[in-house]
Amino acid sequence: MDFKQRASRGQVDEMSIEITFTPLPPHDSLSEQPSTSYTPSNSDWLSMFQIPWERMPAALLHAASNKEKAPLGPRREFVRNVVTAMRELCPNPNLADCGEVAKQIFSKHSLTFGDFSEEGEQLGKGYSSLQRQLKTRVEHVNRDNVAHRIRQPKKNTAEQELNSCTVKKVRCKVDSCGCINWQPTSMPDGETTESLEMKRKVLLEKFQSGGPHSTELSDVDNLMQETYIYQRQMINSCPPPAISDIEVEWPYLFTKRGLCNHFEILTGIDISSRLSECLIGKSKRIVNYFQKQTLKWNAEVQALLKEIEDTPATNNKTAISAILLTMKYFKEKENSLFILVDETSTEMSIETEQTLPATPRLIMLGKHKIYNKQPICFFAVFMVTFHISGDKLLTSSKWMVSIEGKVTHCIEEKLDFAAALSALFGCFYVFNIEYQESASATLELIQRIRFFVRINPEGTKCAAKSGTSRKTGSTVKRKVQNVNPHVHTFLQSLTEFEWKTSN
Repeated sequence: MDFKQRASRGQVDEMSIEITFTPLPPHDSLSEQPSTSYTPSNSDWLSMFQIPWERMPAALLHAASNKEKAPLGPRREFVRNVVTAMRELCPNPNLADCGEVAKQIFSKHSLTFGDFSEEGEQLGKGYSSLQRQLKTRVEHVNRDNVAHRIRQPKKNTAEQELNSCTVKKVRCKVDSCGCINWQPTSMPDGETTESLEMKRKVLLEKFQSGGPHSTELSDVDNLMQETYIYQRQMINSCPPPAISDIEVEWPYLFTKRGLCNHFEILTGIDISSRLSECLIGKSKRIVNYFQKQTLKWNAEVQALLKEIEDTPATNNKTAISAILLTMKYFKEKENSLFILVDETSTEMSIETEQTLPATPRLIMLGKHKIYNKQPICFFAVFMVTFHISGDKLLTSSKWMVSIEGKVTHCIEEKLDFAAALSALFGCFYVFNIEYQESASATLELIQRIRFFVRINPEGTKCAAKSGTSRKTGSTVKRKVQNVNPHVHTFLQSLTEFEWKTSN
């Protein structure tokens, strides 16, 4: 759970204990966010239902016997047969019912029907796409049958509130999503709170005398690793400390090296090397996926593809293009993740001239494209403005990260976009920050579905209860799910496209 956002909304649970920098209790004793994992349906008909295995098409039987992925056509045919059998017992199975049936199919032929990445890693529950496919078929066959689509009346508000009343916990809810070392429970050998405080002061003196570049010293790495438990005690305290307070106590966390080293201890993942490796190959796949199907996309995606085509090649162009294209695909605004500034901007000028949001942003410093001065219509002026923004993004070669309205990390000029993206992404985990709802799909593509960073925990790092409709732009209730369906659909479409074009 995002401490900072919950605190700002007045939703932090009441506390009855004082916060000190002593080791926290074991992780299992902390009150967790209610699980969002799949709960089987209680429908009576499911106990009598049998999967119609005898109706599997021959091609699907062959794939299942060889433990191969199901061909698309035979899979759809089998889904139709399964739904027909389901409706003999229940005219309108709900999503949970479809999930229980999908789980049964998956448990018998996981490699044929399951959701797996190209690395062979299971995506989420493993059967989310089959569950949605079954439910979509149910809705299709019931489209003209009003009686089968009538839902049960909702409980009145008073009854809902009475049923949902629970005793408040004494601790804030925690955000250990995907972490293997969220809060250590035992001190390093030979260490005490006093000795860790002494080491923290040594680190502070080194930073004050040597500045951010002193992070390259080997003893700094050692001291940061030894004081990791002490860092987590401050970061995980409740109510959460401000980012500026953490920076005062632990300035090396606000260098790219210090942040990524902390992230590696926290998650077991070297985010710098993993993102760097993945962005090289997978960005090309994403850009190719969009470029080979230009007419399939909406006007915004097509305009961006044209901009990519017209922009000179740079070392970072493909990686930036891939992220921007996926944001357009998910109907997420660029400014929900990136902030555009002129390449001559400084840390101080950005904080003075820009209104920086509370949630993390990657500040992109780029050049303006020079256009010939000639009379142009209003529409042309609009397009020039769009092109300037596009040029600044695609040709950026310097980056900063901002959190809570201030610049927190300045990425060295010798580093590339992958390094900047790793610093941005690392901030969400290191500082316990929820994904902003406006960019949650793009961030989950990077994290949850094991596509780039390959962190795939239960639960979500975007727990916003409301969001903006991608169709109408209005505020709507947001369904919190284990796997973002937009991300899952995108990866499935990407895999199917590559399978078709390679055969």
